[in-house]
Amino acid sequence: METDTLEKHEAMQYLREYNEQEIFYQQYQQKKHDNQSLQLLLKDYDHNDFMQKQIYIEEFLLRGQNEFEKEDTMWLGQEKDIEVRKYSRFMPQLSAIHDFFEMIYVLENEMYVEVEDKKIALKSGDIAFIPPDTIHKPLVMENTIAIQIMIRKSTFQKVFFKMLKGNHVISEFFLNALYIKENKHILIFHSHMDKNLLDCSLQLFIENHNRFPSYQLIMNNLFEILLCLLLRFKPNHMNVIQVKPYSDIRMIQMLQYIQQCCEHITLQKMAEKFNLSQSYLSRYIARTLGKSFREIRQEIRLEKACEMLTGSNLQVDHISGAVGYQNVEHFIRLFKKKYRLTPHQYRLNNRSCQINTNKKETSSCQSSK
Repeated sequence: METDTLEKHEAMQYLREYNEQEIFYQQYQQKKHDNQSLQLLLKDYDHNDFMQKQIYIEEFLLRGQNEFEKEDTMWLGQEKDIEVRKYSRFMPQLSAIHDFFEMIYVLENEMYVEVEDKKIALKSGDIAFIPPDTIHKPLVMENTIAIQIMIRKSTFQKVFFKMLKGNHVISEFFLNALYIKENKHILIFHSHMDKNLLDCSLQLFIENHNRFPSYQLIMNNLFEILLCLLLRFKPNHMNVIQVKPYSDIRMIQMLQYIQQCCEHITLQKMAEKFNLSQSYLSRYIARTLGKSFREIRQEIRLEKACEMLTGSNLQVDHISGAVGYQNVEHFIRLFKKKYRLTPHQYRLNNRSCQINTNKKETSSCQSSK
């Protein structure tokens, strides 16, 4: 059921239909043990064809390695934060590692994900978050219906900054993934097909499929709603699977503290808060995060500035002071070095899409009257 526009009531049926990737994978599985038949199937394809069609088989993986999708190849140069796909049935069981977040949502039946030496079963209604740089192998059944939502690593630091604040399981998971590389967790929610969560996820899929004007902004907002819905889940409906034997709760608490107090936090204040000497705290942060206290604080301040630039009409000098920089010229220099845009340009770039979209929609409405 291939249509140009996908309506909400068609979404589940559309997901149940075999798509181009699944048809190819099914043929591939049938022919891969017969070299002559396999070569006939593959003769009209090259690596670029498969990357463009988002099909992955070991014969065409670059350098034979597991890492087959990075942000630049995943989004093919598009300036968007989120990509949503159906998990292909019949896909080969290949290990993958990539530099973005992946959310798996099983809509019908079940699938498995192997992470390190653990095999995780995901049943209908289960949601699993996999952090960047985590080797995992999805095992999709023939009757599995599941979608994967992929989110740029940088998106959590810019767009969903507020979700990193607060003492809750989602904040801990993303802070772990963003800052503490040795501490790998898989976060799982058992939604039991919660209607609001299902509707929100299907709407994300539809927006990604239709790509109407303003869809990127809508997808960002929908994903933020999805995270807020997950915050409502009780502890017995979620679990965290630790895939590496390493845990540092104190560092998570420190990162949350910097998030909450980034505008006025100093190394001295933080040392007093956690009853540590400044010299020990400085070494501890550098050893655990691979960055200095000043670098982490600056990163978090600039992330907060991005949120304020796109979410408010405050002047740049007010935002500079609100995130801890009294010298606005110094703030602008730091911001431009990180994002290659001035704060003013960043605000215009992130709002121009919405403004142009509103104009198109208004024009369309007027012409249809």
